[in-house]
Amino acid sequence: MKPIATAFPQIMIAKAQKIVGVAVGNRKEAIETLEMAARGIVKTHFKTIKMDGLTKVFEEMDRGELKGRVVLDLSG
Repeated sequence: MKPIATAFPQIMIAKAQKIVGVAVGNRKEAIETLEMAARGIVKTHFKTIKMDGLTKVFEEMDRGELKGRVVLDLSG
């Protein structure tokens, strides 16, 4: 685990913000969920960003402008 220098727990708690990572479910459930999304049953609101954009995401969170989820691209 690595700390994020600009993530202040007391502020995140006060604003009901969270950083979420999920390690539950199995392959079958993931496939079923993706099939529902492909059929248009599930509407997702997300954006993918590189790690160098993480500060901007925290700034958007701070201003209450972030809509949906953010996926971090750790590929480089």
